Amino acid sequence: MRLLVDAAMVDEGWRISVHLADQDGMLLVVVLSHTGTGDTVLTDLAAVPGTASCGTDTSDEGRRVWAVLSTERPRTRTTAA
Repeated sequence: MRLLVDAAMVDEGWRISVHLADQDGMLLVVVLSHTGTGDTVLTDLAAVPGTASCGTDTSDEGRRVWAVLSTERPRTRTTAA
């Protein structure tokens, strides 16, 4: 979520909106920056563990940056004895 909000703040808009939703048993996080500028955040978002997909697009309200995150708990690592 921090990467999404940081990306919206870089757009230098006058406000941001954060939306959370369920999508096929995963968490959808959308941040709307209310301005439209370029994007460089997708590589960083894709590298976050648990990211199923991510993207950005532009609407009449501004730029949307979104990520779909797995809700499965991370597997714990066990060491070999």
